[in-house]
Amino acid sequence: MLDLFLIIWIILLVFGLITFIYGFPAMIKVGPIPTSKKGTEKAVALADIKPGENFYELGCGEGRVLVKTVEKYDCFGVGYELVIPYYLLAKLRARLSKKSKNINVRCQNFFKADLRDADVIFCFLTPGLMQKLGKYFQEQELKKGVRIVSYAFKIRNLEPERIIKHSKENWNIYMYRL
Repeated sequence: MLDLFLIIWIILLVFGLITFIYGFPAMIKVGPIPTSKKGTEKAVALADIKPGENFYELGCGEGRVLVKTVEKYDCFGVGYELVIPYYLLAKLRARLSKKSKNINVRCQNFFKADLRDADVIFCFLTPGLMQKLGKYFQEQELKKGVRIVSYAFKIRNLEPERIIKHSKENWNIYMYRL
């Protein structure tokens, strides 16, 4: 019995090490940027999500915002995360959610994702990625009236419909409607 426990522990350790090594370059490039609970609640509320709508989160990290949004607004959620350890945490968080059937977490580059079903798109990304999103959104066949909420950084080439001042550091919340 002890040998089986040791083998399982070694397998889990190796798996964890492999996922960390695989995800490390992305973590260095993008870096974890935790969001404040109060700020994300304001941002998501700004989108005025209705039950049954599709909420997409680009760079969902460990899935905290995605899961809370689906649970609170009774919507469907899709999260994209490339960093393997964060992706695995998001999958676990989604699986443990009381609305797990409404949540889909994908380990995929969101620039290659199909966002046509999105009613709301939430993003809190690095300024460099945010600059690429404006052109990307304009090239996509998104739903008419899709709401895009950006936490902290403006999206180049798009005009925000609403701006909420959030913090002393000038991390505003921007809401766009296409």
